[in-house]
Formats: sequence, C-alpha cells, structure tokens
Amino acid sequence: MPRVHDVPLCRQLIAPAEWDRHGGWALGDRIEWSNRACGLASLRMILLAYGREAPTITELLKLAVKHEVLTPRGAVHAGIASLATDLGVPSTAEPVPVEDLTRRLDDAPLIVSVTEQFPDDGRVGGHLVILRGYEDGPDPTIHFRDPSAWGQTHHHIRLSRLSPSYTGRAITFAPLIHNGES
Repeated sequence: MPRVHDVPLCRQLIAPAEWDRHGGWALGDRIEWSNRACGLASLRMILLAYGREAPTITELLKLAVKHEVLTPRGAVHAGIASLATDLGVPSTAEPVPVEDLTRRLDDAPLIVSVTEQFPDDGRVGGHLVILRGYEDGPDPTIHFRDPSAWGQTHHHIRLSRLSPSYTGRAITFAPLIHNGES
C-alpha cells in the first residue's frame, strides 16, 4: 500500500493573538486575510512535514504580500512554489492531470486547487488543500489536509468526488524522505 505522508494539520484562520504579535494589523482585517490564507496555511503544513522552520500564517502572509504572491482571488501558485523553495522545500507550480495524482503522491504530498468541500456541481478551484497520500482501489481514497473549518473534521475523499472540483493545477515538491528512506 502506498505511503500516506505525515503532514500536520494547520488552520487558515489566523488567531487574534498571532495577528497582533506579528504585526498583521498593518495589513488590514484579520478575517478577510484569513479567508484568503488557504495557500499559506498549506505551505506552512508542507514546511512542517519537511522538517523546515515554519513561519506563522501571519509571517507567511507578510512574505506573500511583499513578494506579490496574493491577488484579490487568492494565491498565485508559482508564488507559493517560489516561497516554498526559498524556505527550503524545492517546489514547482505545474499542471498535474487527475489520472497522475496517485502516482505523484507516492513520492511527496501535493498542494492542489479544488473547490472547498469538493462539491460536484461544476464549480472548480478557488481553494488550496494538501493531498498527502492514497489507498489504492477502483476509486482510490485520497488522504488530504484542508486548512478550512470544514477540513478540520474531514480527512479523506474518493478520487471520483475530488475530480469534479480539481482544476488540474498543483504545486509539486521534492521527494519527502522518511527516516533515511524516500
């Protein structure tokens, strides 16, 4: 059975104390920024999974603003990949067809663009989550980490349910080494 990568769960909702401690107030409204922080929370989870220093969401937000990673619609995938690489985890923003997701998950987790809560009503993208592994089968079960409130209690989904909301865009990472083995 393929490995499910150990990726800690982080929330995109920025705590008031963190916001204040790291000067987030200079950026504006904490809740407004929290609603757009799924990519930065996902980046933080990746940094932790790879054993790297993981700045707070507020600190990542300040970096993202400085490097123009955020747009009114959310994070630019190439910008998140660049931040990840700068913070010690080599990564690339690239298309990954849905049929290649499980193969790619053998080596490393992925950040992918989906619709929050994976609806099958035709909406695509707009929310970033981490796919961290799978259980093989005719309709593989995909293990994920979602920084939204909904994602705090949901951790796996069938590939057939993920597919309709997946944009085909991902942020891929160097192989994740576990205790000396890849």
